[in-house]
Amino acid sequence: MKYPKVIEKIYQDIKDLKVQGATDVAIATFEGMKEALKLNHHASKELLNYVIEVGNYLAYARPNEPLAQNGVLYVQYLFEERAIYRFPVEDEKQLFKELCDEFLQKIEDDKKKILELNVPKLQQVDHVLTHCHSSTAVNLIKGISEGDKDFTAVCTETRPRYQGRKTAIELLDAGINTTLIADSAAESFIIGRGSKSVSEVFIGCDAITMRGHCINKIGSWGIAMAAHQAGKPIYVVTPLLKIDHDSAYHEIKIEVREDKELWADAPRNLEMYNPAFEVVDSSLISGFITELGILKPEEIGSLVRKEYPWLFFRKTYVM
Repeated sequence: MKYPKVIEKIYQDIKDLKVQGATDVAIATFEGMKEALKLNHHASKELLNYVIEVGNYLAYARPNEPLAQNGVLYVQYLFEERAIYRFPVEDEKQLFKELCDEFLQKIEDDKKKILELNVPKLQQVDHVLTHCHSSTAVNLIKGISEGDKDFTAVCTETRPRYQGRKTAIELLDAGINTTLIADSAAESFIIGRGSKSVSEVFIGCDAITMRGHCINKIGSWGIAMAAHQAGKPIYVVTPLLKIDHDSAYHEIKIEVREDKELWADAPRNLEMYNPAFEVVDSSLISGFITELGILKPEEIGSLVRKEYPWLFFRKTYVM
């Protein structure tokens, strides 16, 4: 065991998917960092190093979780900036907690901005398809559909964990005419061979690359390709803080989950491969619906550098 039990439990819960969703992983990561504060009595450099080490341990429990990873960077950068005069240790601990809460509040504020800025621009949309479960995409769909009696939504059940059923429940609860389909049927619906019309596709996003690609639930590339073939727009609904800021310099690593998730009692000698996500190429994406508006994929890298420069600083704390 590398860390105290309470931190190891959080790590295992993230690893075992008991904690799912980018925001929930960020919340769990910060909970672990706050627990680390209770267990560390050093000041300044030692305190910073230990808490950030714990934060990175949790944020990288699964590879495609840049929101939590960027949250750790945010806390590290601003702690170094604001604690330059070395407060008493209890004040430094309080600053850590405040920065964690500040980042989580920014996530919520960005989600609100996505709705406020973009719902009015998308009132013409009336027949959407969405894949897997994204709370941000679902909330956008709910906002667009409000007052539109002709609005329809198609969502995928998304195997092997069926997260799309959560999407279906939330859309139904909002009073939206909703159809659930097998994820393997999505392409047929997009090209016009399903039981409901599809005019646009909205997907969420687990990570954005600096070159404007997105990483989303496996099956997303085929959906994007079908939309491209059919001449229908596909939008990625996401806060920009899901950016993988180092993606311009390293190969994108995709999370591969356990075989038993596909088939718990599979025949012996059967080979299985279970990637959770895949890359959707920027050339297939019509736009990113973000807290800064609807952006073209080629705008992502420069705008992130401008809006969130702290992602690209690597400071060393000086005692």
